This record gives sequence, structure tokens and C-alpha cells, in this order.
Amino acid sequence: MDRDILKNVHLFSELSESELEKIYSRCDLKTFGKGEMIFFDTEPYQGFYIVIEGSVKIFKISKDGREHIVHFIHPFNTFAEVPLLEQYEKIRNDEFTYPANAMSLEKDTKLILIRAGVFYDIVEKNKTMCLKMISTLAKRLRHLNVYIENITQDVPKRIARYILTEQIKIISENKDQIELPISKHDLAAYLGTIDETLSRALKKFQDDNVIEVDGKNIKVKDKQALVKIAAG
Repeated sequence: MDRDILKNVHLFSELSESELEKIYSRCDLKTFGKGEMIFFDTEPYQGFYIVIEGSVKIFKISKDGREHIVHFIHPFNTFAEVPLLEQYEKIRNDEFTYPANAMSLEKDTKLILIRAGVFYDIVEKNKTMCLKMISTLAKRLRHLNVYIENITQDVPKRIARYILTEQIKIISENKDQIELPISKHDLAAYLGTIDETLSRALKKFQDDNVIEVDGKNIKVKDKQALVKIAAG
């Protein structure tokens, strides 16, 4: 693992070379297969993770057995870091478990684990590093607030916003077509709905000639209409 990888991680983006070295020297590199559990919400909290290759699904299971996807984590993003500051005493006393489940979505998903004890030791001895990372965590919380606001909107609006967001990420000549990076089942859970509702909404978009759906491929036929739906 190259230390420069850490420069691409939002949490560490404001750290200097010497500060990055302090973290790099105490990281654990782990590899998971597709569909392999990284941790369950019943397991003792060990620390937080960084995705280097592949992707991870963060989810919870409701009492009725329904899966609720909280987030998808892609390369150079962290997960399970919030408890470090929120549950300091419990983690120090080994009394805290992970608040959600995490599963690898791709073959050979590579992660970095930064153990809680290591993180606390570093920030307690380096106040400047601590303040820099708190700043980046605040920005992450702002992003989550936007996500929460989005899922309170109606399903067609959520779908339109998702398609437009994915379209922006595509770097190719055929910019009017995207390939969903996740299954439609996972997309439904991520958008806070069910498979049937997602399918009906996509069919309505297709009937209205806004998009064309072929498996996981979505071709945007009327971007202005999609933008209008997204705006509500």
C-alpha cells in the first residue's frame, strides 16, 4: 500500500506529509470477497475503514427483516468513523458495538482499518491533526444532511436526482447513458423505497419517453424533463 493513497481520503485531505506518515505506519490492510461481511452491528467496535478498491454497502435490518441501506462506500471514502468522536468513553472501555452492518460488494475489495486505539493515540498527541480531521468530518455531516433531505422527497424525484448525479460521474463520449453501479434492489433500498415502487417509477419515466431502461443501463432521452422532475 502506497502512503499517497491516504492523500485521496477526504478525512485526511488537509494533513501534511509528516502527519500522513504517522497514520500510514499504523494502518492494517484487509481484503474481502464479494458478499463477505466486514462487520455486523452486534460486533465490538474495532475502528473505522477506508475503501481503497471495490465498494461497500452499509445497511441495517429492521425488526420485520427488511434491509435498509444507509450508504454505499466507494474508493477513498471512510466508514464507521463517526462513533470515534460520538462514543469515546464506551469505545475506550470496549463497551460499544458497530451501529450498522457492512458488506463488501465486489471481489477483492481492499480496505484499510485504522483501529480506535491507534486513532486516539495519534490525535491525543497531535492537536493540530485532530482539528483538521474534525473540520473534514463536519463537511461529511453536511453531505449526510443533504441525503436525509433528499429521501424525504417523493420517489420519482429521488430517482431523477440519482440518475442525474450518476450521469455527472460518467466520463465517456456517450454521456446520455449510464450503467447503474448497484443492483435495482439495492437502489430501491438506498432511495428508501421498495423494488415494486422503483420499477413502476422507472416504467413511468420510460412510458413518458424520459429515459430508456435496458437492464442496468439507463439512457437519458429527455434531460430537461428529468431535471424538471428532480426539481419537483
